[in-house]
Amino acid sequence: MTVLKASKSDLRKLLGAIAGEKRLIAPIADRTAVRFAEIADSAEICLEYRNPRMSARSALFPQSEVLLTFDGETATDARPEYRETVLFGVRPCDARAFTMLDRVFRWEGTDDPYYVGRREAATVVSLACNESGAACFCTSVGGAPHDETGSDVLAIDLGDDVLLRPVSERGETLLATFAPGMTEASEADLDRAAKFAEAAKAGQPDVAIPTDLEGLKKLFDSEVWEEFAMTCLGCGACTYSCPTCHCFDITDEEKRGVGYRVRSWDTCAFPLFTLHGSGHNPRPAKNARVRQRVLHKFLYCPENFEQVFCVGCGRCVTNCPTGIDIRKILGRVSQLVASG
Repeated sequence: MTVLKASKSDLRKLLGAIAGEKRLIAPIADRTAVRFAEIADSAEICLEYRNPRMSARSALFPQSEVLLTFDGETATDARPEYRETVLFGVRPCDARAFTMLDRVFRWEGTDDPYYVGRREAATVVSLACNESGAACFCTSVGGAPHDETGSDVLAIDLGDDVLLRPVSERGETLLATFAPGMTEASEADLDRAAKFAEAAKAGQPDVAIPTDLEGLKKLFDSEVWEEFAMTCLGCGACTYSCPTCHCFDITDEEKRGVGYRVRSWDTCAFPLFTLHGSGHNPRPAKNARVRQRVLHKFLYCPENFEQVFCVGCGRCVTNCPTGIDIRKILGRVSQLVASG
């Protein structure tokens, strides 16, 4: 597939044309942070930023959504018509996370129609990282700052220009439709991009990831989870900002027989997450909830999906109010597994 080159002004024109015909979600900067939002004017798009505090997960899996409405015994599916959407500026770690959400919401032929509707309507244009953030460790979990996984187009910032590398047929179609006549990237451009990729990889730490699943199982009753839980507030900042977390709760909001069924994000960090109707809670203590978060990503998901459900974005590190660092947890766990 042909790699194209566009000046940043031409890129904004291209994105403006896309916004005129499709739903465009891209990073914007407000007074407090960079965040993903639906935009109509490409001038709003922020092209120079580190990973936003929140991932782009909500574009495909909203924090809260109405599944159906009901009136007495009559229920109506609340699924909207999903508009063709372009997600621009998603970092490679977040694009890779979409492939993990795909595994969950399309597990063993049981599709979640709400997620699938948004996913099939979405084209992902990721923006490669030319510099790693202080908390990033994507290379330790199989990713890379210029990884194409989960992307339809990979954009690479060269300073004044941007390379647009189509990764899928959907991405190729997008560029053919909205970027006809753009200049083909030269060998010199591709060499510069490769050097940016190598430099960004070189800036990544080597984080120990436990791969001995049987060894991890033996740590289930270890006192180490109490040690990790000592500074945890149970606030959920780590899981709500994580691009691969996918737990949710479903509630009915009703008044006089009329109401809504709503799905909302939930987190294993909350005590009520596992509370049974009987009053029994299998994970009443904080140490059990911390253990669940770690083992879910590094034991249960590898067992179910043959894949670690962490993309090394580092958000759980930067967003934790007490400074809990998953990289240190993984290092300690790896040591314990190795020592038997």
